[in-house]
Amino acid sequence: MTSSVDSTDAKFFVRSFIRFLSGQIEQPNFNEDSRESIEVAIQCLENVYELNDESAGEAESNVKKEKENDDPRNHIDLYEMYRNTFVVVTPERKQEAEGLKNDGNRLMKEEKYQEALNTYSKAINLDATNPVFYCNRAAAYSRLGDYSRAADDCRMALRHDPNYSKAWGRLGLAYSKMNQHQQAITAYQNAIRLEPDNQDYKNNLSVSQQHLVEPPRNAAASGGIPEGLDLGAVLNNPDLVRMAASMMGDPSIQNMLGQLGGMNNMDALLDTGRRLAQEMSSQNPDLFTNVLRQMEQAGVNLQRNNPPNPDGSGNPPQPPPPSSS
Repeated sequence: MTSSVDSTDAKFFVRSFIRFLSGQIEQPNFNEDSRESIEVAIQCLENVYELNDESAGEAESNVKKEKENDDPRNHIDLYEMYRNTFVVVTPERKQEAEGLKNDGNRLMKEEKYQEALNTYSKAINLDATNPVFYCNRAAAYSRLGDYSRAADDCRMALRHDPNYSKAWGRLGLAYSKMNQHQQAITAYQNAIRLEPDNQDYKNNLSVSQQHLVEPPRNAAASGGIPEGLDLGAVLNNPDLVRMAASMMGDPSIQNMLGQLGGMNNMDALLDTGRRLAQEMSSQNPDLFTNVLRQMEQAGVNLQRNNPPNPDGSGNPPQPPPPSSS
């Protein structure tokens, strides 16, 4: 009977094979029927090896997935291992791959990131033993916002060269973009160990450490919706809807909004926003004050010098203090 340890190792092995099959689906040399067959094969493997644990609760499942993602066995590329072991890289292949890498570098400078990624992939297909190719492709993935694959490529580069400081640095960046700041700290520390005088690595390490010490209160810091703000309640407020409809019917407001499309000056855009806020405050001061209060209670740090109060003073109407319950 297979032990639990062997069973766990088998699951990681099968996951790696499934990742290979998933990548094959995207290959242009397969027709629709072949892709469908691969998808069925993936589903069968997932069912046989119980890779989709539907019995666990959502929270438990998320914790389990997070632990598995941190496990190095979950980042083994079987196909890369096969090629590295059995495919002989001739000097001619190495030279051709090096040329492709240079082409990829040029495309990166031209900000043609997808083309650069494809070019680096061609270089890897010719020579899967060169860590620079993986590290450069990781940079392309990062530019395209695919930080998970960027991290995978950095780890692959480090398997070939554990002392590759640039790969550690880019791995730290990928982790930080995925808000995995503890892993980012470890990566940056390794990069600094190899390049003690690199100020960029030190700065990035400091930022990741700061995220752990003082995590943002809500998503507002990263441009998202603060978790304490009920945006639906704000937008569905009948008074706000009526006021918006009234403002949209105002020719001066229509003219103001019509000018937005041609603006490329940030000061002009901000000035238009201030004028719209001032108009809202003039039409319904109580509603404007209520919206401000909801945003501040949600943790949004509002500037208190804009928009001006409708009475002509430099400060907006102050929201009343929250009532004690």
